[in-house]
Amino acid sequence: MYGNTGIVKAMSRYLIDTSVWIDFFRGKSEMIKNRLLQLLNENAICFNGIILSELMIGARTRKELTFIKDNFEGLIYLEMDRDFFVYASEIGNQVQKSGKTISLSDLLIMAHARKYDLIVFTRDRHFESLGQSLNFQYEIFQNC
Repeated sequence: MYGNTGIVKAMSRYLIDTSVWIDFFRGKSEMIKNRLLQLLNENAICFNGIILSELMIGARTRKELTFIKDNFEGLIYLEMDRDFFVYASEIGNQVQKSGKTISLSDLLIMAHARKYDLIVFTRDRHFESLGQSLNFQYEIFQNC
């Protein structure tokens, strides 16, 4: 399912949410596995410190921890400096004033997507309402 755009540009880049990475690493979904492998081959995957931290914190063994660190080295890393946090906070303020809530981690993921015109690839449905109201693209995989 695609959000906002209907049509995804040929050279689109994706910000893969932690929920999708977990299913990929645990082999829970053939559809997610195939989609991520395609995006990896296209060098279309970005990540930020939030996603990396969530995955490393959730690693069950030292081997998993090392695997995550090593395999994210070749992906596009999105920095978070002071200006980015100000940008994200302004968006978070808009969200709060609209009566919605968002976790800090999801806010930072969404802010990166919006700032760099990335598509958030997730299993979490709350990105749908946020994407529609805050104008960022998303792709939600469910029941796969």
